Formats: sequence, C-alpha cells, structure tokens
Amino acid sequence: MKNLENLTDEELVALAKENHDAMELIIERYKYVVRAISRSFYLSGGDNEDLLQEGMIGLVKAVNSFNGKASFKSYVYICVKSSIISAVKNSSCLKHNPLNNYISLSGFDGADDKNEIMIDSCADPERMFIDGETALELKEKIKNILSSYEYKILTIYLQGYSYEEIALSVGKSVKSIDNALQRIRRKINSVLL
Repeated sequence: MKNLENLTDEELVALAKENHDAMELIIERYKYVVRAISRSFYLSGGDNEDLLQEGMIGLVKAVNSFNGKASFKSYVYICVKSSIISAVKNSSCLKHNPLNNYISLSGFDGADDKNEIMIDSCADPERMFIDGETALELKEKIKNILSSYEYKILTIYLQGYSYEEIALSVGKSVKSIDNALQRIRRKINSVLL
C-alpha cells in the first residue's frame, strides 16, 4: 500500500476497480468527507450511522462511476450527498418517519452555497416554513452564545475534522480543543433545553 499512497486520487480510482488496496486507500482518504457530509444532516429521532453508511455507499458508487471529467473530490461530494438525500427521499413517509423529517445543517458555517434547508417532501408547506424558521433561529442562537473561538472550533468540527486536526489548524493543544467542544456542548444543550 506504500506505493499507492503517492498516487493522486484520480490514479487510485483507475486502480480501485481491480485493486482492493487502492479502494481501501480511497475510503481512508475520503472517510472524513463522508463523515462531514453525513453530519450536516440531522435526523429527528434517527441515527447518524445510517446516514454515514449511505454516504459510504455513495463514495463506492463515485469510485465505480468516475469518468475523469471533473475532479474526483467534487464528484465524491456530489455522489455522497445525493446518496444520503436519495435514502431519505426513498424511505416511506410513515415507516421511516425520522428519515423523512430532517434538517440540513450544512450551511452552519455561513457559506452561501451551502446554506440550504432540506425538509421532508411529505410535509405540508406550513410545516416546512416553520421548520425552516426554527432551524435559522437555532443557528443564530448558537452563534450568539458561543465565543468567536468556540464558533470557529464548532465550524471546523462540523466539517468532519478530528480533534488533532482541529488543534493543528488553530495552533492549540488537543486538550484545549476537547475543553472547547465540551463547553460548546453545554452551551448548545442549554439553548435546546
């Protein structure tokens, strides 16, 4: 696997269809992307592991269908997100009700192109409006109760980075990041309760 680590993503994808080690390396490289995308969806009463599994299926589909016309990273993002959204839409309204009533938190960091709210297609327009307003209010409350440092840490964490990676990016210790995330959790819980 050492020789494979020096290859670009596009070169690995070409090998991954016949080489198990190449596929494993792609999965290892992109597991944080899949985790970040799956984290950006909230399942009311559901489990994020289900969305993570759907995202991993999307990653494998991306490897198998990649044609080289775009960057692999962009293609993975689209395939993983589509896989997660399709899983939610394909579930029945009654049997998998938690999967159908989700709100995307992907715009939490304020990026305009990601600021979207995904709501169940079975919901009535009034409920969709109320859910959208509630999500925006919640985001604003969270932003107001956190310090700028805590908000920065939360934004990076929601993108799927590990404590170690966050610590490196902000120049702090892992313990400092852990403490900040514990404070963030307590503050967010106080808003939710």
